[in-house]
Amino acid sequence: MGIPITGAAAWNVPAQMPPTAVEHALTEAKWRGDWDGYIRVLLQADTFVYVFRERAHAKGRAAPWLPFRTPDGREHIALHTRGELLARRPDVVAQQISLPVPSYEWWGEETAGLLINPGTPSEAYFPDARNTRRHWKALKKQVPQRGHDDDALITKNTGPLHGPLAHGLACGSHLAVHNQVFWNDLGDVYNDYHQDVELLRESWGVTDRANWLQQLTHLLNGQNSPPQPEFALMVRRAIARSVPGAHSDPQLWRQVATDRLRERGAAQEDIAEVQSLIGQIVRYEARFRADGLLPPDGYVTSALGYDYGRAVNFARWGLGARFAEEPEAARAVTAAGELCRERYASWEEFSAGYILGRVLRFDEEAFGHAYGSALSPHRILTTDPGSPWRNIAFGLHAP
Repeated sequence: MGIPITGAAAWNVPAQMPPTAVEHALTEAKWRGDWDGYIRVLLQADTFVYVFRERAHAKGRAAPWLPFRTPDGREHIALHTRGELLARRPDVVAQQISLPVPSYEWWGEETAGLLINPGTPSEAYFPDARNTRRHWKALKKQVPQRGHDDDALITKNTGPLHGPLAHGLACGSHLAVHNQVFWNDLGDVYNDYHQDVELLRESWGVTDRANWLQQLTHLLNGQNSPPQPEFALMVRRAIARSVPGAHSDPQLWRQVATDRLRERGAAQEDIAEVQSLIGQIVRYEARFRADGLLPPDGYVTSALGYDYGRAVNFARWGLGARFAEEPEAARAVTAAGELCRERYASWEEFSAGYILGRVLRFDEEAFGHAYGSALSPHRILTTDPGSPWRNIAFGLHAP
């Protein structure tokens, strides 16, 4: 039994609908009494346990899981799918776990069994799960497992679907699709607590709230990426306004950029850098047109979308790492969405700007992973009927 993990086609979500397709499939299998089918769905899903935050940072052996105690006093391992994670608590954090549950020693002698999504319609109890690992492993071989680059649009039916917050979250959806997480969630974690903390530390050098706030401010101010691309694109925008059609002349573009830089007293090496950059942009845009990122006569108006799109995810990582609380993250996400609206006229324009900013920073005209990992989400987001880009107007918010 498989499970669709892409966005749903319609967003008129009834109140009783499960949070995601995963919980819907689990509930259906449960009511059919198809427990192997239930397990197959579970084995494809992201699954989580909870640990005390103060013990989550302990080195060496992994922190013990927080047990679920039933009224009879027995302890169970409580497992949660992504759509049924618990409300945020200051002392407890969510950690992903791979199924089947690893080894006997993890369970402890007193653990009664495995409880899935307790208190929800998809709840199920497996009292002998630790003794049936071989069966679970056999079932796991029957189901496809998502790879690192298997981009997926995943919608949380109970998350924001319209309005300013949803619009802002949709501006971060390149990375959400590539990372295979909800595009429309401001929940307790982005990936899980450990991964959110590690990503900020390893990729951003952020280890505390002060660093997080500083980097978030840089992103929202468009100051994280180098300034040269935006300068060059600003010059071309001015040419397009003053002489319609002249923006397509690279020689004129180079000349005007050089004149502007000389007026500012720029050094010759800075002028040469911008000249080279203009050539890069022209070549990237030619590839963008060939790949459908731009229309035949299209061009990128701004690359700041890259900083703004990352700001959305950065706010969510900070929330997951416990450097921020939800209201603060929501304000940052909404602000990033408004900044995108100021710079672009459509989702397609924004996406081209985001991708140009990304490849100019990391790709060096290799058209490698930095490009492909943004192009694939673009194609999903512009074509999938369940995409926020197909359901949220870029310039106007639904009431």
